[in-house]
Amino acid sequence: MIDIKGPDLCHCLAARRAARHMTRLYDRQLASAGLSTSQFSLLALVETHPGISIPDLAVRMVMERTTLLRAIKPMREQGWLLSEALGAKSALAFTVSETGAAKLREAEPYWKAAQKEFEAQAGRQRAVQLRNELLDLVFAA
Repeated sequence: MIDIKGPDLCHCLAARRAARHMTRLYDRQLASAGLSTSQFSLLALVETHPGISIPDLAVRMVMERTTLLRAIKPMREQGWLLSEALGAKSALAFTVSETGAAKLREAEPYWKAAQKEFEAQAGRQRAVQLRNELLDLVFAA
């Protein structure tokens, strides 16, 4: 354990460090499937919520819409995500293509390996508790 003082007392800095640590772990595992953690998460969320709009996906990802659009662009170009116009406002609804679903199936064992690796580091019960607390914090606001 480090001596917690000065900048280490900052909750935001601690959360950002933890996020970078987790992202590195998951990116390392998912690289074998040719996906980043963000790409895997986006594909999985769209697959779980077919027809999801950009605003709704942005809320679920806790991302700015413009950042989300930039993240989605290469996945549309790869053919992993399909879009359909919603109404007159040029809003889009997204679904996972067959190619995207195949990519998710290819990546799932690597995602499971990342889950297992993190649970080995943190302990399963602690990892589950941490995830639940983080989700509660983010979505309770």
